[in-house]
Amino acid sequence: MFFYVLWNYLIGYVVIRVEGLSLEKFINLTVSRGIHLWGIDRQNYTTLTAKISIKGFRQLHGISHKIRCRIRIVDKRGLPFILFRYRHRKMLAAGLILFLFIIYGLSSFVWTVEVEGAEEINPQKVLSELESLGVQAGVLKSDIDSLWIENQLIIRIPELSWASLEIRGSKAVLRVRESVLPPVLIDRDTPCNVVAAKDGIIDKMIVLDGQAMVSEGQTVKKGQLLISGIIEHPNTIGVRYVHSMGKIIARTWYEETVELSLKEPFRQRTGRRSEIRYIGWERFKVPYMKEEVPFLDFDLEVKQDGFFILEIYHETEEIYWERNKHKAKQMLEELANQKVRKKIPMGAKIVDKKLKYDMIGSEKLIAVIYAEALEDIGMQQDIAIH
Repeated sequence: MFFYVLWNYLIGYVVIRVEGLSLEKFINLTVSRGIHLWGIDRQNYTTLTAKISIKGFRQLHGISHKIRCRIRIVDKRGLPFILFRYRHRKMLAAGLILFLFIIYGLSSFVWTVEVEGAEEINPQKVLSELESLGVQAGVLKSDIDSLWIENQLIIRIPELSWASLEIRGSKAVLRVRESVLPPVLIDRDTPCNVVAAKDGIIDKMIVLDGQAMVSEGQTVKKGQLLISGIIEHPNTIGVRYVHSMGKIIARTWYEETVELSLKEPFRQRTGRRSEIRYIGWERFKVPYMKEEVPFLDFDLEVKQDGFFILEIYHETEEIYWERNKHKAKQMLEELANQKVRKKIPMGAKIVDKKLKYDMIGSEKLIAVIYAEALEDIGMQQDIAIH
């Protein structure tokens, strides 16, 4: 579809307005005769606008008489019309040709560098190493030795086990795989206890070494001794000190509160959007597919892939929370979940969540989230031997 639209931009196309009582029949007839329409926009029951090639527009003459509709051109677009419009401005034509040569020259460079597959390693660290190896925005593609750079990255970053550098258009994409690091060696010669890192109810205990001081189902407090590293044998060898180890899974609870002022407005997207596609770079860009932007209020989203730029205009509207309490509760629930997830450590499993809403007058809505989790609360604590 993209290349079809680009081709029509190069040879020229027109925007037409069709008025009549049989618009569906009009569309069906154009399709059956192999006439392609795109960007169809139904204005109302009797009017629509669409884009069509110049050749296709000439073939509409018989259709308009057959279904008794009125077809007229509202806009002419594409390179031929632009050149005709500026046919007496030779400097502009020369500038356009120069611009095309510049675009062609710029396509020989890398303008975007991305890293894929980095999870534990900071992607910025990988990008810094790439930059030191010569891979950065503005470097010539021909100057990049992918195999040498891949080997250097694995040597310089021990956390990487594999790397593959690929040039896609004007983008350099590095795909990496991280090494599986060996487990941390445990110093078994240092005696220690296992104590509770936080309050909770013991759900499951696995004692690997040491003497258990609590049992499953028991409530414990932060700092309480769970597994002792001091084992007494009064009838045999006396006192023995060990490096206590174990897994203490406990039920823990978290509570977070978020609030929202109902008097403050918020903006949301309506679902309507318009798109403008460009070819070029930043300020030096030329539109090749353009839709009208009839919105006064909108969010602008920009996507770029090499020299192809897409601007998406999302229509927005202003709504007050007090007129949409259901939406306000959804927003508070999302904020509360984000806040409580930051507090719960990695590896913990959330087993239950409850959300409670409170209204303060008509101005403020408060949400309190209660989360129950299963997590390892064991924390090693060295034993001081005198």
